[in-house]
Amino acid sequence: MRLDSIAINNIKRRKWKMAFIVLGIALAVSTIVTLYSATEAMNQELADRFDEIGANIMIVPNVDNYALSYGGITVASANVNSMGYLHNDDVIKINNIPEGDNIATVAPKTLAYLEIEGSQLLTVGVDFPMEMRLKKWWTYEGDSPKRIDHVMLGANIATKLGVSTGDEIEVEGETYTVTAVLHPQGSEDDGLVFMQLLTVQRLADLEDKLSMIEVAAYCTTCPLPEIVEQIREALPNAKVTALKEAVQAREDIIDNFSKFAMAVAVVVFFIGSLVVTITMMSSVNERTKEIGIFRAIGFRKSNVVEIILTEAIVLGTAGGIAGYLVGILAAKFLAPTLAGMQVTVTWNPILGISTVVGAIVLGLITSAYPAIKAAKLDPVEALRYI
Repeated sequence: MRLDSIAINNIKRRKWKMAFIVLGIALAVSTIVTLYSATEAMNQELADRFDEIGANIMIVPNVDNYALSYGGITVASANVNSMGYLHNDDVIKINNIPEGDNIATVAPKTLAYLEIEGSQLLTVGVDFPMEMRLKKWWTYEGDSPKRIDHVMLGANIATKLGVSTGDEIEVEGETYTVTAVLHPQGSEDDGLVFMQLLTVQRLADLEDKLSMIEVAAYCTTCPLPEIVEQIREALPNAKVTALKEAVQAREDIIDNFSKFAMAVAVVVFFIGSLVVTITMMSSVNERTKEIGIFRAIGFRKSNVVEIILTEAIVLGTAGGIAGYLVGILAAKFLAPTLAGMQVTVTWNPILGISTVVGAIVLGLITSAYPAIKAAKLDPVEALRYI
């Protein structure tokens, strides 16, 4: 009889004990798959959420005589000399750095006080398509400005001026249409006027001058230090700063998830290995008479080892497949609950193959000692049990 047939028949004759071994392997594997899949999905979702926070790199002129503040950053204003500004072509330089493909958004800004409806109001000139991509949390009434004579107002400014969407206002003696009013943001945006970048530059006599540039990089993969250094090289007269708090917060959350998952996976793997080893030892001890007969009729030690390890491969394969299926289904159910947000867990063929291979290796490792012990069994001593 072939050795693999003997192994299969042994599994069939000991269904419940072998099922317990499969269960132990499946438990270890499914826990690891669940934690890994859930952690990966949560990491991706968290990264996407942090990418939506906005800029993670701030660029301002490298001068000391600042005059205005925006977003907690001091920037130049119209009474600062020309050296206190960035320039429009700096945006092109940023996009052309070696790591430019990892940059999601470059949002230039020019700040100036303009006379609006008889009052001097802080006005921000922006590239609206880029600004909207950067500030995905903005909600507003009306439509995003698209023409040079369109204006967006912060909630407090709209109230102060007594205007709403569709109304016209006078800016530096020219007429502009309010196409959007921000809903209250709870930030300084509520007290600002937003206009097209080139329009503000013209009205403030700041052609080709930028007060600051905000950059958002794809933080799921971006080498942020390298991007910052490359921007510094491209703009030697600028101060380039990574907003470490936002980046560090994301990294801390993801690291905590990963460490927790790894710790639990190690504990469960150890317990599963112990269960399988003990069960295999018990199975070998129960088969002392059978192994003695095999040895007495001429089976070599290697044949006995091969039979037991073949059983381990079959059981490991079954446990790996079951563990992967249960693990992915559990991750689909648990990940949204653990993360407190919508998380998508997908079927990963590579993970599935790796899981089955890992389960087979687990079965072989935990069966190695029982197999060697069985092979060393003295046939004469074993036959005493007949």
